[in-house]
Amino acid sequence: MAIVNMTEVLARQILREPELLKLLPCHCDRCVDDVLAMALNHLPPRYATSDEGQLYVQVEYLRPQLRSDILRELTQAVMRVSSHPHHPSGMHSARGDEGRAAEGESGGQA
Repeated sequence: MAIVNMTEVLARQILREPELLKLLPCHCDRCVDDVLAMALNHLPPRYATSDEGQLYVQVEYLRPQLRSDILRELTQAVMRVSSHPHHPSGMHSARGDEGRAAEGESGGQA
C-alpha cells in the first residue's frame, strides 16, 4: 500500500461539502488545487501506510478539533483563492459538485 496523507484525504472530503463549495466562485482544477495546497501547508500531515492506519486517522477525524482545524484552513484558503485566482476572472468554471464528486476520493492524489 502506498503512503497516504490522510489530512489531504479528509480536506478533499470537507472541500466537497456544499457549504464550503458555495464560497468558491470557481471550481476548476487549478482553483481547487490552490485551495487544497494552501490549506495543507498550514495543517500537520497524518500519514498512513495501511488500512488500519487509515482507519485510525479517520476515527481521529471524528474529534471536533481536527475537523475544525481543517475547515478553518480550507475556509481561509477559499477566501484567498477567491480574491486572487491564478486565471482571469472570465475564465472561471462553475463545474459544481458533480465534477468534484466524479473525481472520487483519490482524484489528483499522488
